[in-house]
Amino acid sequence: MKTIKHIVFLALVSLAVTVQAQNCTPDTTIKVAGFYPNKLADGNVGTAYNQTVMVLSFKDTSVVVGGSKQKVTIDSLKLTKVIGLPAGLGYVCFEPRCIYLPSKVRCIKLSGTPTKSGVYPLKFAITAYAKVNGFLPVAQPDTIKNFSITITGGTAQITENSVASIRVFPNPVTNQIFVSGCKVKPQIYNALGAQINLKMMEENGLWSADVSELTSGIYFMTSSGIHTQWIKE
Repeated sequence: MKTIKHIVFLALVSLAVTVQAQNCTPDTTIKVAGFYPNKLADGNVGTAYNQTVMVLSFKDTSVVVGGSKQKVTIDSLKLTKVIGLPAGLGYVCFEPRCIYLPSKVRCIKLSGTPTKSGVYPLKFAITAYAKVNGFLPVAQPDTIKNFSITITGGTAQITENSVASIRVFPNPVTNQIFVSGCKVKPQIYNALGAQINLKMMEENGLWSADVSELTSGIYFMTSSGIHTQWIKE
């Protein structure tokens, strides 16, 4: 039985990777570095939301070394967090560890089911990695602003029956994970199908757990026969 579980979850990993690849088609017409589109799609409370954000990494940045500002070439750019997402939404990177290389357009997927109406300003927190004089590594944090998502709807909260699937957020996650849409306590499995025993807390239908001690990688959340994938950074 344990072997069967392993096979099932390995198949889910393969399927998830395939689905991600199919859902992300980079817009190769983008030539100017930045995050696109400039205007993100609006959403509705209780309705599934999906928005693909295209990323073309910046080629250079300025850093202060020895009291003087220097212009350096960026080796890679890492998305560390999407700040300000509406409740019920999360994000998935289509690059390992959310690291984006210069001169290549790649994707971020914003998705989920919004649970509360409002206007939500978004910020993409990034870290640019470069080398000063070609050998001294530096990490320069920055924030990409001027984005927002507008969620409309007649009610601020959705009912339990309107949730079609499990929602895990934030995704990727570093410390604390939240899970909605579960009628019973969710269970966590790693990519090999082994169950992970974590203390899950529930409040008003929202489950949470501390995942800071888990190793980085792909995990699965399952409840009432429904599975969803999430990433631990």
